[in-house]
This record gives sequence, structure tokens and C-alpha cells, in this order.
Amino acid sequence: MTDPRPLAAIAIAFLAIAVIVAGRRRPAVRDGTPIVASLLTVAVVASMVPEVLAGRQPTTNLGALVAGIDFSVQADPLGTIFALVASCLWAVTAVYSVGYVRGKGLDHRTRYTAALCLSVGSGIGVAFASNLLVLVIFYELTTVGTYPLVAHRGTERAREVGYEYVAYVIGGGTLVVGGAVIVHTLAGSVTFAPGGIPGLADAAAGAPTAARVAIVAMLAGFAVKGAIMPLHAWLPRAMVAPTTVSGVLHAVIVVKSGVFGIARTVLEVFGPETTADLGVGTPLAIIAAATILLGSLLALRQDDLKRRLAYSTVAHLSYVVLGIAVLVPAAVVGGLFHIAAHAVAKLALFFCVGALAIETDVKKVSEIAGVGRRMPLTMAVFAVGACSLAGLPLFVGFASKWYLLVGGAELSPIVPAVLVVSGALNVAYFWPIVYGAFFETPERADPKPLLEGPMGGTSSSDRLDEQANVTTDRRWKRLPPTGVEASPALVVPLLALALAIIALGIWADHLVVLELARAAADASFGVIVR
Repeated sequence: MTDPRPLAAIAIAFLAIAVIVAGRRRPAVRDGTPIVASLLTVAVVASMVPEVLAGRQPTTNLGALVAGIDFSVQADPLGTIFALVASCLWAVTAVYSVGYVRGKGLDHRTRYTAALCLSVGSGIGVAFASNLLVLVIFYELTTVGTYPLVAHRGTERAREVGYEYVAYVIGGGTLVVGGAVIVHTLAGSVTFAPGGIPGLADAAAGAPTAARVAIVAMLAGFAVKGAIMPLHAWLPRAMVAPTTVSGVLHAVIVVKSGVFGIARTVLEVFGPETTADLGVGTPLAIIAAATILLGSLLALRQDDLKRRLAYSTVAHLSYVVLGIAVLVPAAVVGGLFHIAAHAVAKLALFFCVGALAIETDVKKVSEIAGVGRRMPLTMAVFAVGACSLAGLPLFVGFASKWYLLVGGAELSPIVPAVLVVSGALNVAYFWPIVYGAFFETPERADPKPLLEGPMGGTSSSDRLDEQANVTTDRRWKRLPPTGVEASPALVVPLLALALAIIALGIWADHLVVLELARAAADASFGVIVR
């Protein structure tokens, strides 16, 4: 189906860059352009959803990129999930970013805003790429856009982290390119197809070693941005970036492009059957399960709020990978739906942390006591996001984990066991934050992080009381005595994300993200998943 909309959805963000640069001396233009562009992108992507669910694929083909490979973008169920999540959360972030950059007084706002648009546009390009070569082009463009954001503060540490990030992702991209070349050699095509590229299964049967090298290279390359252990180290260190960057890029665009690439590789390059025949599914599932548990344990030990969220992200990204690697339709639905479930909840948590840093200077778990009484709305949204990631019913995280549990149980009881333990660990590293914020005071609070102190309640330690009394004024010096939490540009996005978490949890069966996940699994496995 020839249609300009997939290309238009990508191009809007790139056109916004030109407007932002041209209007760099006009703050209203610079700050308002991403909001308008994001809403237009949401409208374009959403307009294609009914046709995608009806089995059609709106496609824009610009002709040959290289011999035998076209520069083509298309909206299919798998890509539309990622594009819909990225565009909707860009709209929320565009509003939040206005309040954040003004509250933090960030410099170089034109560069910051333009790079954010480049990153989002590239992420949507990754989603709608119709073949491996186009995907690689946009995949690398996300690196071009995100490097200046990671290193935005310009400090020596920010630049070092930025260089490390680039080294990681360029290495990963090189592996993906190498795998794509082998795939093209084996099958004569790199165009995605549900269930696998035609002819690749037969070629893999005739040359299994080359096929294994290709799939391992591609999975490892995408695992870098997907923060799969042991390739995860860049993500916690990248928390040096501004909180808005940490949220939208390291909970939505960058990390999701990694796990999305893994989904494309397994479901639409090699296909579930060939992946199983090559013996790759089980090792990938084991690595994902280990990452889930180790990432959660490492999150327990972090006192810095953003680093705790970063290690939580490491764990939750592997929910998606585990669902794909199990190679069971229901688990794949859960994994794909968790792309949205994790993105909306983790973005809410990052934005809450950003609001805390602006209004109270609180940046650590050990400083959180009593903050909920001063910023109840912000911490209530944090609690909603935490409940979702812990997999509690009525929140979107429960819906995705349910499919993962049901599908994983078809393969082995170990999979549900990993998910249950992970859920308990989520409660363990989020509970001290929520409990401390609402039920403790700075004068009487337990030591944090959790692994170094009691499980809950108050402490009678005089030393803790003295320390809390000394730091109380510093923590809350910026909070108005009237109790006003933050600017509307910060509060409105938080409320929108909280409502999305609850709505997606209660009405998951009636919303399009789950339907798109089912459609993607149906097409790849040739079965109907409900």
C-alpha cells in the first residue's frame, strides 16, 4: 500500500529541527515547536493504526538505496507499537521539558531541543524501517542525536560518559551491520517478513555456522542499546545527563530501539522457527533472566535515585527480551506489550525525580524522608509508576507480566519463578522510596539503601536524627512554603502519565497497543493469540 504517512511521521521531527534552529533567538518558537511537532506525529501515527490492524501496511518507497535494497519505510504491527509509544511519550516530554530546562536553568537550549528532536525522529525511523539497512541507518542516527544530550552538561565527567556511550553503541552497530551482510549473503534479501525472511531458513539449514554467527552478531549488537548484561555498563553512567534526557532516551528511544531490534531479528529476520533450530532462543532467555535478577539486585544498592531507576531499566528491558526469547506466542505478546508498559511507567518515575531535584534538591534515597508531605502529587505519581513496574493488578505492568507468566509457563516453570522473584525485588527497591516519602520524617528515618538498613519503620539512632536535622533545610530550601509543588509544565505531564498507567492497566484489552502486540505475534507465529 503506497502511502506517504510513514515517511511523514519520521520527517516531522527532522523538519522541527530546522524550525528550532531558525527560531533559536525566540524562546516561544524554540520551546513550542517540539510540542506542535510531537502532536502532529502522534496524529499521523495514530491515523495508520486502523489500517495496520486490518492487515494493511502503509508504505513509502523512495527507490533503490543500494543495489537490490530500497529506502523504504512501512507501518506494520511491530513497528507501529514502537512508533506509537515513542510519539505519544514525545508529546508528554515536550511539555515537561519546557518546565525542566527553565527550572534547572540549562544552557545551550537550542542544541538540547534540536538533538532531542533528532533522537525521536531517528527512533521512529527505526520503528518504521522495512529492512535491515534502513533500520541500521536510523539506528546509528539515534546515536548522533543522543551523544550531545548525554554530554550536554559539558563537564569532564559528562564528556567521558559521552565518549564511553559512543564507543559502546558504535561497537554494537558494527556487529549489527556485520550480521546484516551475512543475512544478505545467505538469503539475498534483508527485507523484514513476519516469520522470517523468505529463503533464510533453508539457507540457515545449509550453512548453520554462518547463520549462527549472523544472529549472534545482530543480537549482541542490539543488546548494547538494550542494556543486556554484560553490555549494560553505559546506561547507569549515562544518568549524568539531564533528567529529561535520562527519561525519554534511556527509558524510551535508545534502550527501546535495542530491544526492538532484538524483536525484529528474532521475529522478522530469522523467524521463531529458525531461531529455535539454530539453538539461540534458550541461551538468550537465560541471559535475559540473569539480567532481570542481577539488575534488580544492583538497583537495591543504589542510593542515587536516577541510578536506582537506571538499574531497574536494565532489569525491565530484559522482560521484553525474555518474552521474545521464550518463542511462545503469549510470551511474545507480553514482551512486546511491556515495551509500552515499561516506557510509560519509567518515564513517570524519571519525571518525578526531575521534579524533586528542581523543587527540593532531593536526589538520593537517603534524602527522601518526608518529601511526600511536601510534594504529595509528585510522590503519588511515583507510587503509581512503582506499582506498575512491580506488576500489581490494575496497573499496566500487571497486564504485560500476565502474558509473560502465561507464555513462560508453557516453556518452563523457571520463567514464571524468575518473574515472581523479580516482582518481589521491584517492591523491595521501590518500597523504601514510597514509604520514606509518605511515612517518615527527616528527623526520624531509617538508613538507606535497603540492603544496609532495616526494612521499614523508624530509627531511634541519635546520629540519624542529628544528620537529618542538619540536612532538612538544605533539602527543601527551594520549595515554596505555600506547598505549591511545581510548575504546570511539570505537573501536567506527570498526571497524564499516571492516567495512562492506570488506563492501560484496566482497559488493556480495549486499547490498541495490546492489539498491535497480538497482531505482531499472530503474523510471526501464524496463530491467533488471545
